[in-house]
Amino acid sequence: MADTAQNQNSATSAQAEEEFATVTFYTADGHIIQGTTWQKGTAFSQYALGIQAPAIAGKTFTGWSYSEGPMLKDTDQVFGDISVYATYADTPAQDDNTQYTVSFYAGTDKLIQTVSYYAKDKAKFSTYAAGIQAPAVEGKTFTGWGFASNNGNVAVNPDEVVTGNWAVYAMYKNSPKQDDNTQYTVSFYAGTDKLIQTVSYYAKDKAKFSQYALGIQAPAVEGKAFTGWGFASNNGDVPVNPDDEVTGNWAVYAMYKDAPNKDDNTLNVVSFYAGTDKLIQTVGYYAKDHVKFSQYALGIQAPAVEGKVFTGWGFASNDGDVPVDPDMVVTGNWAVYAMYKDAPKQDNKKDDVKPADTVTKNDAKKNSNKTVAQKIQQAVLSDTGAAVSGVVVFAVIALIGFAGITILRKRI
Repeated sequence: MADTAQNQNSATSAQAEEEFATVTFYTADGHIIQGTTWQKGTAFSQYALGIQAPAIAGKTFTGWSYSEGPMLKDTDQVFGDISVYATYADTPAQDDNTQYTVSFYAGTDKLIQTVSYYAKDKAKFSTYAAGIQAPAVEGKTFTGWGFASNNGNVAVNPDEVVTGNWAVYAMYKNSPKQDDNTQYTVSFYAGTDKLIQTVSYYAKDKAKFSQYALGIQAPAVEGKAFTGWGFASNNGDVPVNPDDEVTGNWAVYAMYKDAPNKDDNTLNVVSFYAGTDKLIQTVGYYAKDHVKFSQYALGIQAPAVEGKVFTGWGFASNDGDVPVDPDMVVTGNWAVYAMYKDAPKQDNKKDDVKPADTVTKNDAKKNSNKTVAQKIQQAVLSDTGAAVSGVVVFAVIALIGFAGITILRKRI
């Protein structure tokens, strides 16, 4: 019975082996590249998926063929183990219109996007991949792009120059447990390589893109109007929905459209905020007037904050608000936020001046006036006698009256 069972197992194993076929891929000079195994009857294109023939200077890869025989078509079905070899043709002279295209896939057949550049530009893979978003996978972290392989995807070197039409696939690894310190960062770019700013929030907070973009200023472009932020695409930037939750590290780019001719009714509006969402006031001026920020901010009152001193207005930044230069001309619709610093401690000093001192000083003034009047009277009487005493008295009264008027004026 043991022999019977063994024979049955061997028969089952042999039958299983007969259900599959292996295609072994070789370079043109006979070096093995890789072997792939699929169920018999599978199209050759499935076997060849992601297999990269080595580049040969002055040659263009044309496909796979038997060692002696015709070229295999993608639709050819494979029913047995075969060996195929890379074939090439002389590369025609490269003109300015020749392009290389990289196709980005999620899974084996779900195309995300294609990106092309002129071959003469010798663009690196990192340039092709800029802004391409791999789909989020629950419990997985995107690690980069790779060529498909029967033994797992082979990572593409970002610095490698693209030398033909490539198909690459999103690669993932198991995500570590998310702790409170995990952050998602959005990088805001003007153009393909000019970084404006990065903004980060804790992943656990599930912040929307609109929160990341708050206060980010896209640079002004002559004759263009800023329309929002987008992911880079070979067919044009794809706008980011402000309500989308940021689910990883994103790179977004400023988008513009042709600006209409500005007429007298075009306004540039500055919105003044206290905190992230409390609007204080909006102020608008005609764009044609090229009004400075100081004019917009004139008379705007920032709310008092206990223990803080208002220092001015600023653009929101993940690293702290960036002060607005009051002499800067407002060039669009801005959102600015009240900035504060800690108030210095105030010393409470008691008033050392006593009321009695004030009284004494006032008495001294009166006595001084009286003494002067007496001296004048004595001097006059001694020289002219009593006959002129009336005149002297009148002069004294006038002098005292003048002093009284002077004091009243000081009080007022």
